[in-house]
Amino acid sequence: MTTKHARRAFLRSYHVPAILINYPRLVRAMQGVAMLSGIDAASCIRDLKAGHRWGGAAVNADGGTRKVLVDAWKCRRNERICEDCVG
Repeated sequence: MTTKHARRAFLRSYHVPAILINYPRLVRAMQGVAMLSGIDAASCIRDLKAGHRWGGAAVNADGGTRKVLVDAWKCRRNERICEDCVG
């Protein structure tokens, strides 16, 4: 991979619409857990990938980027376990 292509891939990984396309289930889980919009959820993922502990006001009200994402992952895991028990 050339330097030009690596830079494009890096920048694309921080692009909010690309995050919405690549992480749809995580975005939906974050919307349910923290009552975020899709853009707020995607920007929270972008902030975590960039190494920021705090994001926008909606994310900060729920404890920061890491707490919101961990809660969303736990919610998704619990839903998957419950589906396995029922079905």
